[in-house]
Amino acid sequence: MQEVVFNFLPYKASANGLSRYAELILGYWPGTIPRQLKLGENGRAHLSSSRALQTKQNSRLMRFLQANALVQHAVPVGRLIAEAQPELIYSPFTDRLFGVKAIPQVITCHDLTPLFFPNSRRAFLRSRFWLPFHIYGAQRVIAISRTVADQLIEFGLPAERIEVVLNGIKSISNPIRSPASNNILVVARHALNKNVQAALEGFACFLALEQHWEGDLVILGSSDRASESLKRQTYELGLADRVCWISDLSAFDFDQLLRSSFCLLSCSLMEGFDYPLLEAQVRGLPTIASDIAVHRELHEQNSLLFKLGDEGQSLGAQLQRLVRDQNLWRELSEEGVVHAEKFSIEQQTQEISQVLQSVITSG
Repeated sequence: MQEVVFNFLPYKASANGLSRYAELILGYWPGTIPRQLKLGENGRAHLSSSRALQTKQNSRLMRFLQANALVQHAVPVGRLIAEAQPELIYSPFTDRLFGVKAIPQVITCHDLTPLFFPNSRRAFLRSRFWLPFHIYGAQRVIAISRTVADQLIEFGLPAERIEVVLNGIKSISNPIRSPASNNILVVARHALNKNVQAALEGFACFLALEQHWEGDLVILGSSDRASESLKRQTYELGLADRVCWISDLSAFDFDQLLRSSFCLLSCSLMEGFDYPLLEAQVRGLPTIASDIAVHRELHEQNSLLFKLGDEGQSLGAQLQRLVRDQNLWRELSEEGVVHAEKFSIEQQTQEISQVLQSVITSG
């Protein structure tokens, strides 16, 4: 699809969901790879037809602009797009190119979480007053779940301009068949919406029910403003020696961590999709998730859901249920593998390609 240019200016190498989404879209794109507008390591924007993305951004200015969603205002977008002469621009980020007026644009919206659970006042204000210019100005917005589509409709975007394309995940061989340890895993950065506090409360309630349980709570995720208060909470709950904090892992080590855990918890207050649940399920690891809209949409039949707001009692009870019932562990393991296999990256990229082609054709 050479008539399309991908906008990869916001991309930065990271373990977060946005970066992985962009990497998978480019890596699994069907047919001819569209040209991409992206940054080199020196901070200069250029057009490329390579699947390779920069692993490091050496420009301090560009790192700052990426962190604040301002890169397009500091590079010659107009000249580069005029050189490419595309029929359509697609961004795997919620990032419309403001300097391009005559060419239709399609963007992906991953969630509207910063409007409800912002990690800073700046993040809230940017989402409240800047995000509408991106969303309302795009010809189509791809939502990564029905839940995100509903949020966009509530946000004021007409339903006919929204396309739902569910995320895909890499298939994994040799899923686990039995737990390799008693460790309970959480994969979440220490952000407000990830609700790591609930995982600590639920684990404490679980240990009160199962006092002889030998496993630890392992929390994999980058630090944030809440990190210090979360670590203080471990002392208040008597968990200081039962919680292991990990900031980052290689892809290989992450795979091994999932395979060596007893189950995975997601305690989020709001998500657009929640990759870690599928990453666990595709490996045969049972999952327990908070009872929120996107988890009901995608995981109600293949995870144990727990209620929020009860100081961890519901989560503790679900953990105890999973620990005491070996048949339930096996059922969730098997059902999770079957469920995760329905989420193909190839299908995801094919559906996105079809959305882009439909916009070109209708234009």
